[in-house]
Amino acid sequence: MTELEKEYQNLSNEIAIGSAADGELKVTEFFRIFSQVAAENGDCPDLEHSPVSSETGLGYHVDGYALEIPENTEYESGDLYLGVCKFFQDEQLPIINAIDIEKSVSEVERFLKIAMSTQAMEEMEESSNAYKLALFINQYLQRISRIRVLVLTNAHLKTRKKVFAHKDIGNFSLHINVLDLERYVKITSTGADPVEVDFKEDFEGPVPCLPASTNASEYASYLFAMHAPVLAEVFATYGNRLLEQNVRTYLQARTDVNKGILKTIAEDPTMFFAYNNGLTATASHVETEKLPNGILGITRIRDFQIVNGGQTTASMLYARDGLKRDLEKVYVQVKLSVVDESKLDQVVPKISEYANTQNKVSLTDLAANSPIQVRIERISKEVTVPQKAGSLYPTKWFYERARGQYKNLFSYKSTYERKKLEIEYPKNQLIEKTDLAKFELSFDGEPHHVSGGAQKCFSQYAKSFLTSVGDTSSLNEVWFKRAVAKGILFRTLDLKIGLSDWYKVNRGLKAQTVTYTIAACANAFRRAGLQIDLQLIWKNQEVPIPLLEWMLEQAQNIHRILNAPPGSVRNPAEFCKKEFCWTLHVRDQVNNPERGLVEFGIPIVDFNEEMTLGKKGERNNRELDFEIAIAKLIPRAYEIKGLAQSRKLISPNNSSALHKLETGRLNFSKAERNALKSLFERLEVEF
Repeated sequence: MTELEKEYQNLSNEIAIGSAADGELKVTEFFRIFSQVAAENGDCPDLEHSPVSSETGLGYHVDGYALEIPENTEYESGDLYLGVCKFFQDEQLPIINAIDIEKSVSEVERFLKIAMSTQAMEEMEESSNAYKLALFINQYLQRISRIRVLVLTNAHLKTRKKVFAHKDIGNFSLHINVLDLERYVKITSTGADPVEVDFKEDFEGPVPCLPASTNASEYASYLFAMHAPVLAEVFATYGNRLLEQNVRTYLQARTDVNKGILKTIAEDPTMFFAYNNGLTATASHVETEKLPNGILGITRIRDFQIVNGGQTTASMLYARDGLKRDLEKVYVQVKLSVVDESKLDQVVPKISEYANTQNKVSLTDLAANSPIQVRIERISKEVTVPQKAGSLYPTKWFYERARGQYKNLFSYKSTYERKKLEIEYPKNQLIEKTDLAKFELSFDGEPHHVSGGAQKCFSQYAKSFLTSVGDTSSLNEVWFKRAVAKGILFRTLDLKIGLSDWYKVNRGLKAQTVTYTIAACANAFRRAGLQIDLQLIWKNQEVPIPLLEWMLEQAQNIHRILNAPPGSVRNPAEFCKKEFCWTLHVRDQVNNPERGLVEFGIPIVDFNEEMTLGKKGERNNRELDFEIAIAKLIPRAYEIKGLAQSRKLISPNNSSALHKLETGRLNFSKAERNALKSLFERLEVEF
C-alpha cells in the first residue's frame, strides 16, 4: 500500500468518526475538513456550507460559497467562490482526471446560470436552500468580477497540467482550482502547498531576467519586468496563495495608492514601470534557460511569494476583470530573492518586514512563529490535565500553532513511541489556533465574528486580544486553563446540539447556533454579576449537566431566531455575520440564570482576581527563567562584553551587569536586569 493510499484510509476513518460524533452526513464532514484546509492555505476564504443540488434535467450541484467583496469602497469588485465536493466512499483510493473535474465545474455552471436568470429563479421553491443561495448570488451580480470554482475531492487527481484554463460564463471570468487528496496531504503535513509557477507551460512563456547576485549555497536574486497580463493571470490562478507571507492584505482597490495604480493603467500605461515601485518576491528555487536572443529567461519558480506589492498585483487583476482595461502596454518590475528552502521561514519574514517600511501593516501576531504563538504552545506543553478517577495516565492539551504540528508529532516514531504520545496527547485534546479564537470570542460576546469563518475570526482575535497582551504575562497557566474550559464548553454544546431532536428536524447553522448560545448564556451570567465557572469545567474536564441542559434549551430558541432573519437579510448564514444579529436579536434573549444555576458561576470580582494572581505568578516564573538562562551565559560573559564594546553598546547599567556576569554574581538590580535583556536582544544573543 502506498503512502497516499494509507492517507486515504486514514482520512476515511477520520470522516467516519467525525460524522458519527456530529450526527452529520459523511460528505458534510468531508466538506468541513477540506474547506478549512483550503482556507488556511489561501485557496479560498472560509466557505459557508450550503449544499444545493438537483438531478432533474442536466442537474446542478454546489456545496458551499464565499463572497469576497471590499466593504465601504466605491469600487464594485470582488470574487465569488463556489465549492463543490467530489466525494468518494470507495474502499480503494479513487483516481480522477481533468474530464471528471470539468463535469463537476459544469454542475456549478448550471447553477450559476439559474442564479443569473430571474425567470429561472421564479420557478424555484422560495423556501429551498437553492433559492436562497441563488437569490444571494443574484443580489451581488453587479459587484462580482470573477467566479472561482474550487473542487474538493478525496480522490487522487492525475493530470499533466495542474493549471486549468479559465473560461467565460456570461460577463464573468470563471477560474478553476482543485484540492485533491495529494494536495491535502501535503498541506496537512507541511503546513502549506507551495505555489509553483510554470511560465513556459501555463503562461506566455519564459520571463527575460537579469541575475543580480548569486551565492549558490544560500542566496540568489533576479530582476525582471513582468508583463501585466501575465501577472494578472498568475494572480487569477493562484489568488491569495501568492500573498501568504505578505504583511499587506489589501486585495482590492481601497487606498489612494491603488487609485493611483488604476489611474496610471488607464491614462499612461507605458509609464507604469517608471511610476510604480513594483514587487518584492521570494522563492526557494528558480529554473532558467537561454532564450533565442541570448538573454536568460525564467521558466519556473517554486515557492513563489509576493511579500511586497500585493496592492499592485490585485489591482492588475481588478483592472483587467473589473474595469476591462487593456494591460498590453503595462509592465511591472520585480525583484525576486531565491532563498534555500530550509531557510524560508527565517529569511522571508525579514524580507517582508524590510520591504514594507512605509505604511506598515503589522500582522505578526497571525504568524505561527510569533513570540505569542510560541508562548501559548509552551504553556500547553507545561500544563497537565487533572486525572479523572480510573485514569491510568496524565494527559495534555496540544496547541497547534502551525498546520501539521500534531501530525508531525507522530512521524518517524516507533510503534511504542507513537502509542505513548497518543496517550499523552489524545486527538480529542487538540486545539488549533483558529479553534482557540472561536472559543475565546464566543465567550467574550463576539459570535458575529466567529460566524464569519475561521480565518476572519482568528484575524479579529489577533487584533482584539493577541495584540493587547503586552509583556504576555496575560498568557499564563490560569488563562490557558480557562481557554481549554471554553473549548470543552464549545465542543460539548456542539455535540449535543447535533444530536438534539429539534436540530435533526431543521439542520443547518449548527456552528452559528453554538457560538451565539455560548455568547448569550455567558452574557446572562455577567448580567447577574457572575462569570461561568471555567475552573470547575477545567477541573472536571466536562460541563456540569444542569448547566449544559440549560444551554441546550437556550440553543433551541436561538437556532429558531437565526433561521428567521429580518426582511433586510434573506440569507440566514449572512444574517449571523452581522453585528446587529447579536446586539438586536440574540444577546438579550437569555434570562439571567436561576437559583439552581448560580452555583456554576463565580463573582466577576473573584474571576478577575484569579487572572491577576495568574499574571503575578507568570512574572515570577519569567524572572526564574531569566536567572537560569543568564547562568548558562557565564562562560560567554567576556565574549559578550567584547562584542558590546566593539558595537559601542556599553552603558553604565549593562557594564556593571556584565561585570557581575563575568564574576559569576547574579544579584542584578532591576535596572541592570533590563539593560542586560536589551543588550542581548540588540546583539541577538539567545538566552
